[in-house]
Amino acid sequence: MKKILSLSFSILIGISVLAQKEDIKAIKNVYATYNKATANKNAEEALRCLSTSSVEYYSHILTLSKTADSVSLTKLPIIDMFMTITIKARTEASLLCAMNTGEELLLHALREGMTGDINPIKEITVEGDTAYATVKGTTALVSHKFIKESTGWKIDLTHSFSVLSQRLETITQEYQLPKQLLCIATLKRSAIEIPETIWEPACK
Repeated sequence: MKKILSLSFSILIGISVLAQKEDIKAIKNVYATYNKATANKNAEEALRCLSTSSVEYYSHILTLSKTADSVSLTKLPIIDMFMTITIKARTEASLLCAMNTGEELLLHALREGMTGDINPIKEITVEGDTAYATVKGTTALVSHKFIKESTGWKIDLTHSFSVLSQRLETITQEYQLPKQLLCIATLKRSAIEIPETIWEPACK
């Protein structure tokens, strides 16, 4: 009986290890596909690599871009404020107002090179239907999140935004900067032209 239990346990462990290897392979593939697609400005293919939560977040940012005024923007979490004014600074108001879904906004962002990562994955940790990958950036190791959906593994951009939010919050506290000033300064460092109407709703 003990031998049967031991054999069964060994088989289960083997199956688990094999499944995890397949997951890691799939995660590397979707990450590589996304990077290639963004580099080639193939927005449709890149979008297929992104999680449902990523699309939902861009729906949220689209609504803010179209309707939020200066008062409501300054009350937002810093990452929402930063993402909103970034989108507004890099997108014509008429184009934003013509969009109806987060998918449309994401496709636009992908075509304009607003998102993407060309750094190779260094380490992947799989936890059920969620995985985290360590990626070596230009100055430090950063982490990406992947979610296993019905159509396979997808990249969850909201995790990267959460990490960026923590960094921005730390800077505002360390230098005692109002978050709106930090967001504007960050955009200027990227040589992005900031319109005078940045704090006004794009659609009036």
